[in-house]
Amino acid sequence: MNSPEDCLDCIKAGEELDAFVRGDLPLDDADRMRRHLNQCGHCADVARFEQAFRDRLKRAGKHDCCPDALKARIRDALERNRPDA
Repeated sequence: MNSPEDCLDCIKAGEELDAFVRGDLPLDDADRMRRHLNQCGHCADVARFEQAFRDRLKRAGKHDCCPDALKARIRDALERNRPDA
């Protein structure tokens, strides 16, 4: 039987979900999150959405590239606006 300290409510789960999806939660907290997600369909749906969203962003970032002309314009603008220029 789980103690109250082992339980995770939906509000706390929501606060820690991003860190969980990134893999940044300590092991004990991640285990508690997994137990919560196994019992809470709503939070599990949110976690799946967050993971899918992060995966999609990663894939999109690999294929999209800033055009060289735009990179040059940005570099020029930054150079012109440097305080020591």
